[in-house]
Amino acid sequence: MPKHQVIRDAGQSLLGVLRAELSAQKSKAKAHVAAPTAEFLRKNVPCLVLYLYDIRPSVDVRTNESWHLEEEVTDEKGETHVVRYARPLEIGLHYLLTAAAEDLADEHEILALGMKAFLDHPKLQGDQLAGDSFFRQDALALHHDTEFTLETAGRVFAGLGQSARVAVGYRTDARLFSGRELGRSKRVRERHIDVFDQLRPPPGSVSARELGMEARPPKIVSPPRK
Repeated sequence: MPKHQVIRDAGQSLLGVLRAELSAQKSKAKAHVAAPTAEFLRKNVPCLVLYLYDIRPSVDVRTNESWHLEEEVTDEKGETHVVRYARPLEIGLHYLLTAAAEDLADEHEILALGMKAFLDHPKLQGDQLAGDSFFRQDALALHHDTEFTLETAGRVFAGLGQSARVAVGYRTDARLFSGRELGRSKRVRERHIDVFDQLRPPPGSVSARELGMEARPPKIVSPPRK
């Protein structure tokens, strides 16, 4: 099953998109996943900062999905088992994106590059997903967070000990899987065995004579004399 690092891997996946855009535009700014404190911004200008400020967990059963998730695993003996795991946790990840530079115009340009990166990549999948926390078919759908307001930014930055800055909110959803097993059972494979009379094999089959294993004719036993 996927590991517990999905929150970290989600952030690193988004960071990869930001860094790729800054590199493509030959920007001098560097992208970071960090708390945008005044000290961090001062030491890292010019920079683009992605900050996870809120997590909202929930439990949900998706379409065509059982309550307990199952996975087939093969042990060292070659036997296949069906392992049942505890219910995963759906997590809503809310990010803040902000920028810092010596010149205010440069700061705005850097922030716009970050917004462009997420605008051009609203859904991350395949090689864009960092780490080992995702299944092959998984994807991170990124949305502009309409609940993120100036008041939200003010509360976040106030908690970091500084006044509000220009920032944009984004959100995505991921799954935190439990490693707790609820049980396992051996997978029994169905086998089909054809049974037929060796003296009268079915049409199209290889006869016993052709295989050199012709069966002896049955011995006829006469009825007992009266």
